[in-house]
Amino acid sequence: MSRVEQAGSGKKLLMTASRASHITQFHLPYLQWFQEHGWQVDVAAQGRRDIPYSDHYYELPFSKKDISFQNIKTAFWLAKLIRRERYSLVISHATLAGFITKLAVVLSGCRSARYIAVCHGYLFKEDGGLKNRLYFFCERLFRGRVDCLLTMNRADEELAKANRLCRHIAAIPGMGICPEALPRLSAEEKKREKSRLYGEWDLSDRQTLLLCVGEFSVRKNQLRLIEAFANVAGRYPQARLLLAGEGALLPDCRRLVQEKGLEKKVLFLGQRRDVAVLLQCCCNALVTASRSEGLPFTVMEALYCGKPVLASEVKGHTDLIQDGVNGFLFSPDDPLEPEKTLYRFLDGFHFEQEALRLPRLYLIDHALPQVLSCYLGHEAYVKEESD
Repeated sequence: MSRVEQAGSGKKLLMTASRASHITQFHLPYLQWFQEHGWQVDVAAQGRRDIPYSDHYYELPFSKKDISFQNIKTAFWLAKLIRRERYSLVISHATLAGFITKLAVVLSGCRSARYIAVCHGYLFKEDGGLKNRLYFFCERLFRGRVDCLLTMNRADEELAKANRLCRHIAAIPGMGICPEALPRLSAEEKKREKSRLYGEWDLSDRQTLLLCVGEFSVRKNQLRLIEAFANVAGRYPQARLLLAGEGALLPDCRRLVQEKGLEKKVLFLGQRRDVAVLLQCCCNALVTASRSEGLPFTVMEALYCGKPVLASEVKGHTDLIQDGVNGFLFSPDDPLEPEKTLYRFLDGFHFEQEALRLPRLYLIDHALPQVLSCYLGHEAYVKEESD
């Protein structure tokens, strides 16, 4: 009998993440399932907010410095919570929260809890420097207490298996795109929204819009994208680059745009909650020069909306994009590759519309039962569904 089944009527779930927004964006269907099946659902993350389908929310203070007094303090507090509540199931998401939760599970001494670590994209490589070796050391140190490690792309799955980071490693198709959560606009609504947005941005119908979404950071690599766009903007005066997001490197990106004289061709949109609307109504393609990914939700969203994706050839992207079929892939290390890819698209490359579709395996109705089966163990999941 599994540890989850032994919990009986007192089934309790603790789900952790670095940010509360991560939970609300990707995991509400899972919280809903657990709550509807009689579980107490607790969430611990940073950023105070009401989380739907949760019974208790715990604010967790994190420091972005992996080894810090604050993070160690948070791990001890979380261990105390796990001991007190005697959770049946603990699930951690992403790198920082995963590290702290692993440490907390070990410190709690509670062997009754089934612990699942969900990798949303390893940020290290086998041949990296000191920080990479530290990450690997921590992963190996705690691997004996992880009941199941879930990965979202082929590269991370291979890395985890090659280094035996857990006894049970499973690949999942992300957390699943939920079509019902995306706005469904009629042709008239799309036309009206496009007119509104173009008016707000002072654009015309003749222009080609490239959308980039993400935190302004070294990893997301917007500076490289702006450099590439600056080199093609003269040849394609109707092209516009839309940058959505916030982040530490936003001032640097604004400064580079000014230096290149692109103030009228590169638009900073700020943090957006309407990315699907932008993709449906006015953007011609999604573009990303990210250095590393897990299984990027925005890329899946773009493909679901029938838009091609111009992306760096890194893990996560290569799982979703076939060069010349539903987008283009370029080397993130070659400074000329992003520029060549923009030329290739803006020259009028034609994508077959049927190819611009997100495969069904990435939709929530396919992903949810697969992920839940990993969370609970197959037999326990089947038993829950039949009750």
